[in-house]
Amino acid sequence: MSTNMTDPGQRTEEDNKLGIPHEIDMGISFLRIVLGLVYHRQIVVAIIGVFIVLGLLTALLSPSLYTATALVVREVETSPGLSARTMFNRLAGNMGDQTVGVTPETYPDILRSHEVLLAVAKSPFFIDDLDTTLKLIGYYNRPPDLFGSFSQGLKSVTIGLPKTLVGFFKEKSPGKDTVTESGERIFSAVEEERIARLLADNLYVKVDPMSGVMSISYTTTNPRLSAQIAQSFIDHLKIRVQGIYAYNSEGKLTYFRNRLNEADYELVQSGKILAKFIDSNLEPKTAKLRTELERLKRQVTFKTELYSHLQTQLTQVELELKRNQPVITVLQAPFPPISPSAPKRKRIVMLSLILGGLAGIFAIVIKTAFERQMVNDVSRAEWFEIKKIVLQSRPMRWIRRP
Repeated sequence: MSTNMTDPGQRTEEDNKLGIPHEIDMGISFLRIVLGLVYHRQIVVAIIGVFIVLGLLTALLSPSLYTATALVVREVETSPGLSARTMFNRLAGNMGDQTVGVTPETYPDILRSHEVLLAVAKSPFFIDDLDTTLKLIGYYNRPPDLFGSFSQGLKSVTIGLPKTLVGFFKEKSPGKDTVTESGERIFSAVEEERIARLLADNLYVKVDPMSGVMSISYTTTNPRLSAQIAQSFIDHLKIRVQGIYAYNSEGKLTYFRNRLNEADYELVQSGKILAKFIDSNLEPKTAKLRTELERLKRQVTFKTELYSHLQTQLTQVELELKRNQPVITVLQAPFPPISPSAPKRKRIVMLSLILGGLAGIFAIVIKTAFERQMVNDVSRAEWFEIKKIVLQSRPMRWIRRP
């Protein structure tokens, strides 16, 4: 194999004497890559250094994040031998829809609903860093301080450069602050949607299918604020679930009340018809009149039994609905975490070191392949043509003009 160090792509007489095929000689072997790494180790070290610097900037500029977690579970009372849901379904068999309230499987969706997110965003919280009480939407929309502005600016031109470039092409509508008579700011729908999306991104909900225990976690840069927001999500979850259950229960109770009112009206009308018949025929002598009297009495008796049955059903439904009200029990209240959950600074630096090494190896492979390709006169001419076209392009002329 050729040992020419100055031009790795050139064949020598020794290669021809050894009978090395031209196709094999044009490939890039493992030893040639290692040789390229040794010759161009300064490039590899420089690339690794750049990645390490970017990793350090990411680790230092990324704020510490604290995650507060709470555990909740839904408790349901059931009657012995027969579940409350089954009993209610038997009572309400004619209603079509036999669902009662909401199930624990729907709790994550309720937590991420727009109503709960906005309710949490508009709730007041005590901020330790500012030593004041603010609504969450106002806290996230406050102007940054001097250090925050510097960090955001440095981040926007380093690791956040792609996002900054994309932002230049987006249309920005000028916002106008609206303030009430009491001096409280009214936020626009765009700001509310943004804060709702931010809350949803920082919220993590998981339900254990076996035990039914649901964990609610929220992450912020303040450990106490994380615990307060997690507790606020639990409180508003209870309010929302009770509201949905009350709405569904009211619909079912309205059905039975309407049926009871109809039965009461029919009973009154049957009684009036019977009383009118008796007044007109004090002593019915014919068989036809006696048969009609018996029929009217049976009708009144039937209406009376139906009314009594529906009244009993309504009472049982009211009891079952009260018994099956969803009760959310907090197994573990959210508490301020001691240690941050992110960022993993050591992991970021190690990952940047690994990525830098891979990028350096890839760059040397590309460089080695390019050098071997440039041995060919045709490839060299094509490369010069590419350089000529690029240098004569309008952006390059604009850059070279100064």
